[in-house]
Amino acid sequence: MMVNHDECDKAGVDQKAVAAIARRIESACRDADKLGITVFMGSYSSLRFNDGGDNPLILAHLHAFNCDGGDGGSRDVCVCR
Repeated sequence: MMVNHDECDKAGVDQKAVAAIARRIESACRDADKLGITVFMGSYSSLRFNDGGDNPLILAHLHAFNCDGGDGGSRDVCVCR
């Protein structure tokens, strides 16, 4: 997991809270993998915040290795560490 501090600041979101959420999601992905479950959460796993601009702010990139984007074109294969 990598927290984008600048984006969190722009969103007015506590960086430690974002990191805690990301850790819980990554942990859930590892638990699901142990049971053979694929987590469906988009082809690019991240925590995002809509600030009303053209693109959402990317608060954190998740290192979730068993996530399916659902579009059939991509599958995230990062290794959780």
